[in-house]
Amino acid sequence: LGEGCFAMGDASVVESAPVASADILKALKDPLVVDARDPDEIEKRKGGPPIEGSVNVPFNIDGVKQSDRPTSCAEYTKKLEEAGCLPEDKGAPIITHCGAGGRGGKSCTVIKSLGFTNVHNGGSPDNIRASRETGSAA
Repeated sequence: LGEGCFAMGDASVVESAPVASADILKALKDPLVVDARDPDEIEKRKGGPPIEGSVNVPFNIDGVKQSDRPTSCAEYTKKLEEAGCLPEDKGAPIITHCGAGGRGGKSCTVIKSLGFTNVHNGGSPDNIRASRETGSAA
């Protein structure tokens, strides 16, 4: 298991990385944005409309909340592999997010566990937009 992923019983628990500062998010050049929200949350614009060019890889399994059905590192790794969105360059800038930052942070942790070194939790789409446009969070 990678850093931040812990085996507990039958399931591995994924720690949520904290939301990165606006300065860090703003400094990233052409980052890949991984949207960890469920499709219905994107439709309802939870946390804001999607970031242009972002890739949706929902952290939840079948839309079930983390409190009811935690996603393991292995399960999310499989989803990322199926999406085929991660760059070959392990140093490429990546921003993850969900509606507020919890699953975005977990997504960030899993991607870091795969050896990526420049991965940051952006919190929500609105927070990323505000950070990258002005350099300070809304």
